[in-house]
Amino acid sequence: MQVDTNDARLTLGELLQRTAQRVPGRNAILWEDRRITFEELHLEVNRVANGLTAAGIEPGDPVGLLVNKRPELVVTFLACARMGAVATPINFKYSPDRIRYQIEQIGMKAMVVDPALRTVYDAVSDLLPDKGKVFFLSDPPAGHRRSWTWLSGFPDRDPAHQARPDDICYLNYTSGSTGRPKGALATHANIVWNCLSNLATFDMYEDDVYMGMFSTFSHPHELFHRSIYLGCTAVLVDSLSPRVVGAAIERFGVTYMMAVPSFYEMLHHQAGNMNLSSLRLLEAGGALVRAEVLEEMESAFGTPMMPVWGCTEANGVGLALLPEPGRKPGTIGKPCKFYEFRVVNDAGEEVGPGEVGEMVIRGPAVSSGYLGLPAETAAAFRDGWYFTGDMVSRDEDDFFSFVSRRTEMLKIGGIRVYPTEIETAIAAHPEVDQVVVVRAEERLRGEIARAVVVRKPGSDLTERALRAHCRQSLAVYQVPRIIEFWDELPHLPNGKIDKKAIAASPVRR
Repeated sequence: MQVDTNDARLTLGELLQRTAQRVPGRNAILWEDRRITFEELHLEVNRVANGLTAAGIEPGDPVGLLVNKRPELVVTFLACARMGAVATPINFKYSPDRIRYQIEQIGMKAMVVDPALRTVYDAVSDLLPDKGKVFFLSDPPAGHRRSWTWLSGFPDRDPAHQARPDDICYLNYTSGSTGRPKGALATHANIVWNCLSNLATFDMYEDDVYMGMFSTFSHPHELFHRSIYLGCTAVLVDSLSPRVVGAAIERFGVTYMMAVPSFYEMLHHQAGNMNLSSLRLLEAGGALVRAEVLEEMESAFGTPMMPVWGCTEANGVGLALLPEPGRKPGTIGKPCKFYEFRVVNDAGEEVGPGEVGEMVIRGPAVSSGYLGLPAETAAAFRDGWYFTGDMVSRDEDDFFSFVSRRTEMLKIGGIRVYPTEIETAIAAHPEVDQVVVVRAEERLRGEIARAVVVRKPGSDLTERALRAHCRQSLAVYQVPRIIEFWDELPHLPNGKIDKKAIAASPVRR
């Protein structure tokens, strides 16, 4: 669709206000039995923004969001954006030590707490001595005098302080899978540019009903930023149960959905006899979508699937494999508008088509660095480019193919080996359902490949047979020395496979 790049001069609050004026009675959020129109959402955001100010929260103060996927999450995020505070989603799946690190590192001033997450809050509450800046959505515990009712009870006039496009809007935390999580600095302009990029690239429209399945602490703006710009309806579902999600799709007539690829497979196999015919486009991010999976899911749902690539530092999706003639299944697509990509070698020099190198990215949606981490910022953000750590190749038609994370690359007998190549070969076996390849060590050989495989139901595939299959397409040194069969693979809260947990687990023979 056509977008106006002048809109990047607006804050998220101003975009919401404009949409509320244009389509005041249209549903902005559907959640369980609640329906919130754009006018109601705008006024509630103003009330909470004024409540935050009345509680002593100032522009630039970080406000923790310890909230499940429900309307108050969206309202608080936008209220912070409206009055200039910095929304900071908290990964409540982390250990208390990691959450405490996040709170201390940013100097958190306030927090909105979902009572369902009370035990998580209790483990860190001593770091928030001013209980007048802690707001429980309901039933505040002893010593906490202010609840959501108090916070949202202020006049709905525009806040006295108006945020600016270049103000930090929120801290978009990385998963921390390779160390301490890092808070990427996300401005209003970063988020709006990502929104403009996506809408200028994808087929998403004002009459869509959108459901984002990512977690509240992983790119939470993607639950609502496109819908606020377009004026379309966003559906919130706080569950990863395929039956619960399927029921919501059927009930609300969801047309456009965003989830990790594995969730679509679960939805297809477990949603039962629910009517999912309203779906017209499936956006799949967070993991590689293999060509055979793309074909299978499009056939199963009877609708196009669009694999995408994004990252925390890019503030969302930057590459997309559009469902159009000439696309190349198995790739991660082409650059979205307003993003620029290169593939470079270890010296930072651009490599040619088909050569493997590190993917780097720049553009107005890309973050400027990490909060309070100058060394990490200098290492990842160089000369205006963000170095993603993803090893890819780029063909002559500008399609990118994912090869491996730089940190996952193996060196077997002095030769570079990319786990994705091995996974692709193993996944081609008709009796393999899922596969992950991680690094392992042998005393004499050093680094080796370890494959963890989930067989399809009823399969009695053996290690010997699978190794013979691998030898048909892989070099001898690429064939995994270790092949294990597991009943299921562990997953992270955002739905991705937990490779770190697999690598750390003892070998099962």
